[in-house]
Amino acid sequence: MRATVTSAALRGHVARISGVEPLVEGESLTVRSRDAAAEDNARVVEALARRFRELGLHVRRRSFRWRGRQLFNLEAEHRVAGADSTVLITAHLDSTASSGDFVDANGEPRPYDPAVDPAPGADDDGSGTAGVMAAAECLAALLADGRQPTRNVRFVLFNAEEQGLVGSKFYARAAAAEGDRIDGVFQMDMIAGLQRGSTPKVEIHAGSSVPGPVVRASDALGDLVARTVRAFDPAVTVQHLTGPCDPAVGRSDHASFHERGWAAVAVSEDLFSTPDGAPGTGTRQYLTPGDTLLDQDHDTDFAATIAGSVTAAALTLAGL
Repeated sequence: MRATVTSAALRGHVARISGVEPLVEGESLTVRSRDAAAEDNARVVEALARRFRELGLHVRRRSFRWRGRQLFNLEAEHRVAGADSTVLITAHLDSTASSGDFVDANGEPRPYDPAVDPAPGADDDGSGTAGVMAAAECLAALLADGRQPTRNVRFVLFNAEEQGLVGSKFYARAAAAEGDRIDGVFQMDMIAGLQRGSTPKVEIHAGSSVPGPVVRASDALGDLVARTVRAFDPAVTVQHLTGPCDPAVGRSDHASFHERGWAAVAVSEDLFSTPDGAPGTGTRQYLTPGDTLLDQDHDTDFAATIAGSVTAAALTLAGL
């Protein structure tokens, strides 16, 4: 895990999908925005699909409609003969800058225009997307070394999360209709934000608005991630948030799986305020054009700790 899920690997993936470097090596195109309404969104899907194929995974683009547009969730799977269930490692690939300040030609404030305005989304959720890509590269290295999981391992990048979890709701609904057996969903949503000088904190969100067995099962996933984070870096503070008071209930793609009765957690930087009002120590560029790889709050070393921990937890559940 430590050899493949590295700060350098994450930085490279984020650089390509957030516009710091060309999306495809040797070509000139750089990404301006991954917003669901932006032209670059489809280009990023194709570039990531190409990388998954290079890793030997079975790749599918899952199409759905949003406001008259055809969008794609991206799925890449390592299938195990005889496996009766699947573990998912996920993030959302789209971005937005809907909280940014924009002005018109006269210098007057104007609304965010998702079709043309920059939305690099390096942390939200370029960091999580990079984590999924690094996890896939880690699995490929383990397979090349002769290791084999006992469950299927599926990497999924959801689209249109910023529009109300549209892509993941579509995906989870289709998976339920197809009779998928999913043992656990590990969502990474913003994992690189760490303000300088602050104590590294990881939030593990298992809270659900759906009562019943899904609550206990999601808590168990959260416990697995918490133990793994502490093993990776004992200096990191872990906040395992659960129950209806979890501030991330319904706010990331893991919630779409709760609705279908599957165990799921979202893992993030310290994004939310504490109950006593203390602010989080994550990015201060949330949903703005300033969410770039060069932002002072973007810490790929911290992201590697979270992504490595999630990868280890998920592949452990998958039988490695």
